[in-house]
Amino acid sequence: MSSIFDPERGTWKMDWPGRVARHDLVFLTPPEDPVQGLPIGNGEIGVLGWFENSKVIFAVNKSDLWDDAKFGRFHNWHSEEEEYSTTLRHGCRIILDFKLPIFDVFYLKDFQARISLAEAAIEFSASGPFGSVGFKGFVDHARGVFCGEVESRLKENLPLAIKVQRYGSRTFSHWYAKVNRNPELGLKGTTARADKDGAYITHKLTSGTFAAGCRVVETNQLKTTYTVEDSHTAVVAVTGSNHKKLSFLAAVTSPLPGNPAPAVKKEIEAARKSGRAAIFREHKKAWKAFWLRSQMEFGDDYIDSLWHITMFYGACSQGGKLPGRFISGLWSWNRDVQNWNFYFHWNQQQTYWPLNAAGHHDLIESYLNYRFNSLPHAKEDAKAAFKTDGAIVSDVCERRGYNSEGEFHNHTPAAQIAMEFWRQYKFTGDREFLKTKALPFIREAAYFFESLFKKGKDGKYHAKEGTGYEGWILLHDCVSELVYGKVLFTTALEALKEAGEADPRAGKWQDILDHLAPLPTVKADKGFIQKGKFQRGWFKGEPAVSDKLLAAGFGVKEKAWLTSFLPEAPAGPASEALFEQVNLNEG
Repeated sequence: MSSIFDPERGTWKMDWPGRVARHDLVFLTPPEDPVQGLPIGNGEIGVLGWFENSKVIFAVNKSDLWDDAKFGRFHNWHSEEEEYSTTLRHGCRIILDFKLPIFDVFYLKDFQARISLAEAAIEFSASGPFGSVGFKGFVDHARGVFCGEVESRLKENLPLAIKVQRYGSRTFSHWYAKVNRNPELGLKGTTARADKDGAYITHKLTSGTFAAGCRVVETNQLKTTYTVEDSHTAVVAVTGSNHKKLSFLAAVTSPLPGNPAPAVKKEIEAARKSGRAAIFREHKKAWKAFWLRSQMEFGDDYIDSLWHITMFYGACSQGGKLPGRFISGLWSWNRDVQNWNFYFHWNQQQTYWPLNAAGHHDLIESYLNYRFNSLPHAKEDAKAAFKTDGAIVSDVCERRGYNSEGEFHNHTPAAQIAMEFWRQYKFTGDREFLKTKALPFIREAAYFFESLFKKGKDGKYHAKEGTGYEGWILLHDCVSELVYGKVLFTTALEALKEAGEADPRAGKWQDILDHLAPLPTVKADKGFIQKGKFQRGWFKGEPAVSDKLLAAGFGVKEKAWLTSFLPEAPAGPASEALFEQVNLNEG
């Protein structure tokens, strides 16, 4: 029996690049909204492109450009901390200005843009009464250098301006609820520079100063000059002909002590010496190796495209020094605006769920390293807030691993993150990772979880007071704590066995497993399930296997088993009456 998978080489014998290229994103009008823009990256550097009239704007970001707060443990919703919390800053914008409204849809004859998934590259072409413009670009997989190739044939001989620009701003972390009205926040610290070889900006962070720069490296006998326009903008002016053909290189450094300008110049010069063609060959090889690790053919083009785009986004925004955040990866575009701002566990974890099965274990490493390096703060908070050992992880954490105090009643993130470590080990079989990172994190999570359970008069271990996700109602026997207690202690015992290690508290974990309280259930309302059938909702009319529903837990204040549901409701004023919180008490 033949297969398109070669087990000896561990590769897929697929039509290349067609098997991946058929899932490319194609644009037939210029995306003016950055949300619909052109994203590329190498895991550490993210570039997002969009169009405004005569301009192409590329937002360039890096995973480690963080401004750290003066305080550690924080309060996600406190007004006095708004705009002073730890936040990721943007790198810069690279703006190509052709001076004529070549991208204005009012004047377009033809436009096409493409995100090539197989090569992690973007290209576009535009034509109209003012002439034509073409572009190809990619973020070098190995170096993170943004490489662009431009060709324009315009009716008028106007200079092409390539701007390196940075205007900082407020983060607007809670833009819909809390706004610090001081417009000067986030603006200071940027300096523009230029010399005979490039245009640069530097920006000072709490962790050091970073630099961004751009240099034109190949032209068809064009003149290139570099100047400072203002304190936030350095400009490359390209003149000499209506027909312009050129290449440019742009880079962003990590925060460094002292002046980082020499470092960014060195990065650009190294890329120039290698040559764009040679860099692109190695870049394509790296991305081909990425795609050949796994293959998705579900039989539904839409689902297959979603899988390929998800893998592409993961490879472009994860795997850097720090993980790209769930809400925009490495593609924030509006200055320093960082909606939600922090690592929200409930949202962040979903980024990694499909990656192990797809063979991309390396894309989870930066996240697991971040969580492992956060353990000291998690252990400190367990002692300070809960008077116990082990590690507590809040649903909301900042990049150094400090917790937000306001979410401490939700106890399960530590257990869920422990399972991320365990899954990584089970997929990779890396025993060194098990012993040095996975098991230590699992242990600390188990130590903390042990303190959450108390043996009752019925001989069962019951979960103490806590909350479910996205909720503030205090519960005993919260269903998520019971579930994760069972999963975590079972995993901890298995991990000890796999590592050939022992723990003096393993006996207690086994005792909790042997006597854990059952998951709480309540009898369904007759309006929901009657005579063995669902009476409303998505499954109306279909058989119900039971008339029992899982309860969220026993409300501390309500003195009742609590559950909630959103019943199917007709449109109209009466529908509001059907949105209810149901408190069911089994007596």
